[in-house]
Amino acid sequence: MPNSPQNEDGGSLLKRTIEQLRSANSARPRAVDIPKIPGALTFYRVTAYITGIMLLLLVAEMIVKYGIGYSVYAFAPGHPVLALVPYNPAGGELAGLDVSTAILIAHGWLYVLYLIADFRLWSLMRMSFTKFVQIALGGVVPFMSFIVEHFITRQVHRFLAENPVKPKAASSTVEASH
Repeated sequence: MPNSPQNEDGGSLLKRTIEQLRSANSARPRAVDIPKIPGALTFYRVTAYITGIMLLLLVAEMIVKYGIGYSVYAFAPGHPVLALVPYNPAGGELAGLDVSTAILIAHGWLYVLYLIADFRLWSLMRMSFTKFVQIALGGVVPFMSFIVEHFITRQVHRFLAENPVKPKAASSTVEASH
């Protein structure tokens, strides 16, 4: 079994990546953006979980299709509502919904939404570009979105605890007269 890539001081690539994810030294949001961060974090967290689940479904679908040799179809005539049919790479697909392709397309579009959430949080927090790339890779490596989400959420919560969101001052109500 090959060893994981090592750097000159002996740390593995995975270990260095996790340490970089844990570090908050690159976050320097502007004061005006701090009230927007909790909403951006919620958006990011939701998309991270959805993307992670869809990626796991995609991996399972690929194992079923290419490892076992079946495609998943829904509402195919003459089959149960959800059916495993032998995979035919030459074509000749059944009528009905090809669940395998639907999972692939859904993950692709949800990953785009994940990237938008990643970009929004990254730009509000003003993190390093490396952190943006690490978060983005979380949506293409199985289970990684859950791990990255954990570290990023902890980092943002820590930042927000140290820099509380100031409540908006009560605006004076102005009544218009006719």
